Amino acid sequence: MTQRLSGFTNVPVLALTALFAAAVLSSGASAQDLEKQSAGRSFPDVSFFAIPTKTQDNLPETPRPRVADFSGDQEHQDSNDGSASSSGVAPNNFGLAPAITAPQRLSFHDKFTIYAHQAFGPPALILPAFSAAMGLANPPNHYPHDWRDGGTAFGNLYGDAIARAASLQTARFLAGAALHEDLRYKRSSSTNPLSRTVHALVFTVVDKTDSGRNTIAVSNFAAAAAGGFVGMSYLPAGYSDVTHAEQRMAVQFGTLALKNLAVEFEPQWGPLVRKLRIPKLIPEWWTPEHK
Repeated sequence: MTQRLSGFTNVPVLALTALFAAAVLSSGASAQDLEKQSAGRSFPDVSFFAIPTKTQDNLPETPRPRVADFSGDQEHQDSNDGSASSSGVAPNNFGLAPAITAPQRLSFHDKFTIYAHQAFGPPALILPAFSAAMGLANPPNHYPHDWRDGGTAFGNLYGDAIARAASLQTARFLAGAALHEDLRYKRSSSTNPLSRTVHALVFTVVDKTDSGRNTIAVSNFAAAAAGGFVGMSYLPAGYSDVTHAEQRMAVQFGTLALKNLAVEFEPQWGPLVRKLRIPKLIPEWWTPEHK
């Protein structure tokens, strides 16, 4: 069983681990840049231009100058850089769960749109093929022949990966909609890598409601259970028991935690990936925005 689990999870685990390491290394530089930008917006001391009190009494009233408001400019800049859509959901540029970028409540239609892309979009149909190829290259020793060799084995492994992912996303969507959970990830406001890591891991267990309150992430537990136990209906004998289902459930829950880490540190590793011109190699239909 250990070989089977590693065959299906090595690729996402290694990829997300590498991204997390890059994020930790670059987070310090990002914090310094933020401090420099904040310092650059400080206003100079103009007290020596003040008019004496006696002179002010003799002058007629003039309209007071308006203090420069940078909030509008910042909002305009944010709307132009494509970092967030009008619904407050960041573009899902790398096939990960969307992050909250504005405190806007999602309707049932919005939630269903996000679910449809995550469960049936191109990444959900193409990425399981890589998982199936890994499983075919290193299948469990006790798998029967039609799960170990040939096109039939690849089809069985691919169908297993599709079933797990679809069950996970469907259970998560239904539980979240029924309990009014906001399934979007809310990034930490801290710049400390350790605090952000803890925040991402805790968010797997405690997420937000539609009204912004903290709540137990029942949707994540339901998703992990669905993704782990769905295999009991079709996997070969010896792998369709409760023990193996619980092991698959633990793997699914760990995958949700890794996705939270990837979304948390996306501001750090995202630019590194874009420097490699990877987004230009990925077609637009692969990464539609969640509006």
